[in-house]
Parts: sequence; C-alpha cells; structure tokens
Amino acid sequence: MNTYVFDSSTKKKLFITFGIGVLLLLLGMALFGGKPAHDEHAKHGAKHEVVDTHHEAAKEAAHEGGHHAAAPTLGLTLIANTYNVFYFGFYIALAALFFLAATNIAWGGWQIQIQKIPLAISTTIGFFLLCLCIMFLLFSHDIFHWTHEALYIKGGKEYDAVLDSKHDFLNLKMFWIFTISIIVLCIGLVAKWWNTLNKMDVAPTRALFSSSRAIAATSIVIIAFIINTFATWYWSMSIQPHWYSTMFTWNTMAGGAVTFLSILILFIHYLKGKGYLPKVNANHEHDVAKLMFAISVFWCYTWFAQYMLIWYANIPEETEYFRLRRNMDNYGILFHGAFVFNFILPFFILMTRNSKRSKKTTIVAAFIIIVGQFAAFFIMNCPPLLPKGGFGLISFGLLLMVGSIFAFITLTVLSKIKDLASTTHPYVNESYHHHI
Repeated sequence: MNTYVFDSSTKKKLFITFGIGVLLLLLGMALFGGKPAHDEHAKHGAKHEVVDTHHEAAKEAAHEGGHHAAAPTLGLTLIANTYNVFYFGFYIALAALFFLAATNIAWGGWQIQIQKIPLAISTTIGFFLLCLCIMFLLFSHDIFHWTHEALYIKGGKEYDAVLDSKHDFLNLKMFWIFTISIIVLCIGLVAKWWNTLNKMDVAPTRALFSSSRAIAATSIVIIAFIINTFATWYWSMSIQPHWYSTMFTWNTMAGGAVTFLSILILFIHYLKGKGYLPKVNANHEHDVAKLMFAISVFWCYTWFAQYMLIWYANIPEETEYFRLRRNMDNYGILFHGAFVFNFILPFFILMTRNSKRSKKTTIVAAFIIIVGQFAAFFIMNCPPLLPKGGFGLISFGLLLMVGSIFAFITLTVLSKIKDLASTTHPYVNESYHHHI
C-alpha cells in the first residue's frame, strides 16, 4: 500500500467535524454578549474611531482598549476570528514548505518516507492565501486601522503623526505589492517542490536530486527574508500599527513550525493506523516529537525575549502591546494560558525519550500545542480589534470548520501522490535504517 486512498469513512468524520464547528459557531453567535452585528462599527469598521491602541502616551484617556475601543460587535468578532484562523492556517502551510527545504538542504535521510505529508500540507497555502485576499478586499478597514485616510490629513481631528511618518511603507499600494509578491512566491515554491518530488518518484536522476538542494536553499532564503518577514509586518504587526518588535517574525514562524510538526505527527499516526508507511517506526516519530519539543522551547525563548526587551525599554507605544494582552480584565487568562499550553505542558510531556516514542503521549502533546498556538495567534492578532471577550465558541467553531477543510485538502492531495513513501529517493534506505 504505497498510494493513499481517501476512504469514505474518513470523509464522513471530516464532514461531522465540520458540522460540529458550524454548531459551535452558531451557538457562539447566539450567546454573543456584545453589540449586534448591524451596529455602526460593523458597517463602517470603526471608521470614526480616533484613538489607536498605541497612541496612549499622547492620549491617556484612551487606556481602556484598542482602536475599536467600544464593546466589539458580533460582526467584528466574526471578522477578527475568521481572519485569525486563515492567518494561522497560512503559517502552518508555510512551515511545511520550510520543513521540506530545511531537511533537503541538510541532506536529511530520516524524513524521506514522510516528506510527502508536508508536501501535501504545503498545497493548502493556496486556499489560505485566497481566503486572506478576500478578507483584505472586504474588511481591510475593519482589520487595519492605518487604512483610514483621515489619519494622514495634517491639522485634521484624526491626524496621527506616528502613522504619517510610516505612510511611505504602510499604505495600501505597498501592502498589495508585497501581498501579491508573497502569493506568487508561495505558489511558485509549492509548484516547484511538487514537480521535483513527483518527478523523482517517476524518473529519479542524480541531476534531479542535486536540483532539489538548490531549490531548498532558494526556498529558505525566500521564506525567511521575504514571505515570513513581510507577511508578519503587513498582515499581523500592522493591526497594531504604532507597535513593533524585532522578535515578532521569529516568534510567528516558530509558532507555525511547532503547529505544523504537531499536525505532521497526527498524520503519521493516522496513515500508519490505516496500514500505510509500514517502515516508518518509533525512531521517525521520535525525531518529529523531538522537533516539537525543541521548537516549543524556541517559541518560548522568542516569546520571552520579546516580552523582556519591551518591558526593559519601557517605551509607551511598545509596552501597550502587553498592557492590552496580559491585563486580567482583557486577555490575561488566555495570555498566560497560551504560555502554559505552548511551553510548560509540552516541555514536561515530551521531555523523556519514552514519551517521544509513545503514540498516545505524542497525540496528546500535539493537540495541546495546536490549541495553544491557536490561542497564541489570537493573542497576536485580535486584541486590538476585540479588546474584550473575543475568544470562545466562535473561535473554536471556526477552527474546526477551517481545520476540516484543511485536512480534506491535504488528504485529497495526498491521494494524488503515487509513491507515498518516496521509495525511489536516493536516501530512502537511510530512512529505512534510521535509528536513534
């Protein structure tokens, strides 16, 4: 069994999961305690709100919230949560591409049998980019405060000197230039990896194998210096446009990477449970779990370093980022809970050798990390839009819905791959005999 068959029972389970997500979403909407969706904020994206979260040093009276300082509407809550789950999915797919590049440029052999899983996951990047573009076209004023022209009219009531100083970079023309560039680069990288790895299944050659390392080197540079950098700056950091952090891109990519690895271990267990990948053993699972452990520690390092540097500098427009998030009246519980789920629990659960080789333990750790990183991405993106009460049934309903679509696309693509275990790859024997 070297070609995956997307069976009807798995499809049925995904449809059920999607249905549960819809029910949670509807229940969250029914129980929503804020203003109704037809409120003026939902219609106009708080167009006339003059205070940004980071203008606190000059306007202390606005210390109680983000640029949507009033109680969030149902419409804005749906927009913020939908945007966050698409952004989260994009980074999972991007991390899958990075995994392919990093393991190939390192001449890795252990991962050869499972490399088609990240290849399939990476193809979902097209879906997430499409969804993000729709969000940008329809809701840019709701998500990005800096898009309102009144902020740049000198002498006007809403004039913002800080944003005006950034206007050469932070404007819709530049935003779309970099967004379109990211889309082209992402689709190009996915297509290149797809063609290369599938050609290697049909007609493997030394030249094709050598070219994969050149593609890997190019991919790492493009992902690290262009896609990750400008995606985080424009699509996430600019939601709170007065604030900035030099650690933000590292922290975001670390979060996407550890989530991807958690999903990868779940797919490995699923495929092996169906009788596929018979030569993938506890040693391969150990390596994936070891990376989950290591990158959760790295995520904590970047998370703490960002916090420590901003706390140490004590610059008002920087410290406001954490004031909005760690305040117990806002998202303090979620903020500290994300730290527990993303570092403390994975650290102690995956610390020992035996735990990394245990199916049940790695599955539990994977689900903990996925939920924890979903909360961490919400903390990154949503508090400026939803100062209070934005995380709940609506968030998890959308996560299950989009997660079901993500799994459906991944498994559909996986079923199109003829050689699931990459049996013709030059390093496949190294993978067969991998032992740690």
